[in-house]
Amino acid sequence: MIGYEGAAWPSLLLMKIVTIAGRAVLLAAGAGLGLAAFRVKSTSLRLFTWTSVLYAVAAISIIGWMLPPIAVPLPTFLQSVSEEHLQAVSTPVRPHAEDTSVANTTAPQTHALLSQPSKQAMPTLVRGRSDSPIRMHSIPWSAIAFILYFAVAALLLGRLVVGLCFTRRLMRRSEMIQDSRVARLLSSSASNVGVRATPQMAESEFISVPVTVGIVQPMILLPVEWRQWEDAKLEAVIAHELSHVVRHDALTQLVSLLHRAVFWFSPLAWWLDLHLKNLEEQASDEAALFAGANCNDYARTLLGFFERLQVAPQRIWWLGVSMAHAGRAEERVERILAWRGAVTMGFKKSIAIIIVACAIPVVYLAASVRPVQAREGTVIAATGQEQAPAVAPRTETAAPPSSAPAVAAPRAEPVAPIASDEASEPVIAEAPQRHRHGYSYSYGYDDEQRFVIVSGKTDAFTMSGSSEDARHVEKLRKQIPGDFIWFQRDEKSYIIRDQATVERARKLWAPQEELGAKQEELGKQQEALGKQQEELGARLQRIQVKVPDMTAELDKLRAELKALSSGATAEQVGKIQSEIGELQSKIGEVQSSAGEQQSKIGEEMGALGEKQGKLGEQQGELGRQQGELAERASREMKGLLDEAIKNGTAKPEPQTGDSGTL
Repeated sequence: MIGYEGAAWPSLLLMKIVTIAGRAVLLAAGAGLGLAAFRVKSTSLRLFTWTSVLYAVAAISIIGWMLPPIAVPLPTFLQSVSEEHLQAVSTPVRPHAEDTSVANTTAPQTHALLSQPSKQAMPTLVRGRSDSPIRMHSIPWSAIAFILYFAVAALLLGRLVVGLCFTRRLMRRSEMIQDSRVARLLSSSASNVGVRATPQMAESEFISVPVTVGIVQPMILLPVEWRQWEDAKLEAVIAHELSHVVRHDALTQLVSLLHRAVFWFSPLAWWLDLHLKNLEEQASDEAALFAGANCNDYARTLLGFFERLQVAPQRIWWLGVSMAHAGRAEERVERILAWRGAVTMGFKKSIAIIIVACAIPVVYLAASVRPVQAREGTVIAATGQEQAPAVAPRTETAAPPSSAPAVAAPRAEPVAPIASDEASEPVIAEAPQRHRHGYSYSYGYDDEQRFVIVSGKTDAFTMSGSSEDARHVEKLRKQIPGDFIWFQRDEKSYIIRDQATVERARKLWAPQEELGAKQEELGKQQEALGKQQEELGARLQRIQVKVPDMTAELDKLRAELKALSSGATAEQVGKIQSEIGELQSKIGEVQSSAGEQQSKIGEEMGALGEKQGKLGEQQGELGRQQGELAERASREMKGLLDEAIKNGTAKPEPQTGDSGTL
């Protein structure tokens, strides 16, 4: 078996990462709304909440790959939004240059989305000449996107690793502080906050402001000039840094940087990292003030540290929670000076327990919920000569749809055209239907059931798979004469050449062609209605009304207003108002005339919209029937293929280079 199955994994991985980032945004939005609804002002509670959001996002990123999915049906309005999104991102397929009969064909504005989901993707009838395959040379955007994502993520992760190495080196080159004054103040501050094991304290010539580093064994580092500090200043600094140790802010910072590196494309990752740092410093400032530091003295101490950073602005590569860092210096000082001790440090443990208890089910749901419409829908087959759309089109004025209908996949699995021989992942696309001497390549895709039914006498495929599967089977057609079925089970490929089995499989999907013919007729009717709507829209834009000449009245009114500029009586003002009213009345008559014409055209457009709505209902019913048929046929197809493996009718596909025959 040619190893092409893994060609789409970069796209799938990127889609998974983007999905997790989207879930994180929703989770953060819920937390923000909760804080706003309850008007939470406590810095400690806000910091705890956003820290919980960070760890919840990290949990979703890890367990989201392992938890079984929970299917949740999308509301109707979201299904319609999903449908419009598919229409917006679809790309028409251009046929081979040699076939001019179908050149420049595009699909209509409507796509087929079923209201009832199915767990199996319905195979799609594929038509085209096997001796003249379509070739499209497209840019591998998914590969480019993956390379760009990986390059930026690797850069940020590399910087994080370098920072960890520098931090470790900084700790090793620091000298432990053996001073009775420091030991006394550290022990006093630790007992006040309930810390049993006091952290290590050291000094370093490589830092200019106090900083807390280390995760497993935290360490408080002081600049070498700490000996010149007064007891009040040293005590405030120790209280500030000790609060970082108590909350494990160094660990939170590491997790935040990892989250930012993996989800660097999400604004939430950058905002959350900055917001947590600001809240951590704000909470530690309040801890120092609560420990007895004077507001004015503490503000001057902090300003001194900021000045030290400006004198030595070199970039800091170690990872740690610094007491002063670039940005928001003025805001911090103002907050410190405005502090009056009214803010309660900490919060009740019961509140933390409630937040954690609520977060557990939310995290589980956020990691495992899957919308049914997006991933479990049924793909409508493209059967017969032409395929009609299966939903009512939009009623607003639009460009006329072309004669080639579209095929859409309600599943998140893609509908894709046959492209070039290069490996490519499936993409959502519109497919031109088969005209005379033309092509129709479109696919339903179900990774759990991938098969292609090949006819040796005609140019038809019936398949459930990706564009890679189609290209692979095109190569097999040159080696295998007659009818056959190619399919996969447990990452192994098989070939069935038994004619009776092939006919049984083909009959499973035959009812789809019957429904396709009915949808074709409805599609033609909708196309005609769309052209009529376009004509009405053009008439609406060309509406013109005759505007009477009011130049003389306006000149007269202007002269009267100029004469009254120095002063006017009430009678003169009333006369002016009367003349203005007469002009407004004439303008109103003009507007009324235009409105009458617009109203008539609007009524005609409304009647067309009503007809389109009825056609949409009929197509929806056909789509429902197709969904039921597809689900039943998928089950029977799976049983047929399993039976073929069991009785030996299905033969393993030879690997590349094998000398055996099928």
